[in-house]
Amino acid sequence: STVFTTPEIGTVGYTEEDAAAKFANIDVYKSKFRAMKHSFPGSETYSLFKIIVDKDTDRVIGVHVATDGAGEMIQGVGIAVKMGATKADFDATIGIHPTSAEELVTMRTPSYSYKDGKKIEE
Repeated sequence: STVFTTPEIGTVGYTEEDAAAKFANIDVYKSKFRAMKHSFPGSETYSLFKIIVDKDTDRVIGVHVATDGAGEMIQGVGIAVKMGATKADFDATIGIHPTSAEELVTMRTPSYSYKDGKKIEE
């Protein structure tokens, strides 16, 4: 789904809380940055990205973005998630530079994990 705010919010799949409850063992990848078009003029607008992965299968089970064009971005990501894409599939995809969407295929290290449904800070 998408919320057409500024910036847009796009989401597909499970939230972090629902994923932890259902899958128990998940990795959460997060990124916050200023897109180039906001950096140069000194804007304080940030982009936020989150990918949630089932550790037991490597399957991407949730993607959440807050950035310009999130609606367009999440439409394509939704297809991948519905088809059962894995984190390895995302990692094997070449990012298009310079775009905010490339962040989805360049996040390599989990920000934190859940084991048996409990958050573990790394």
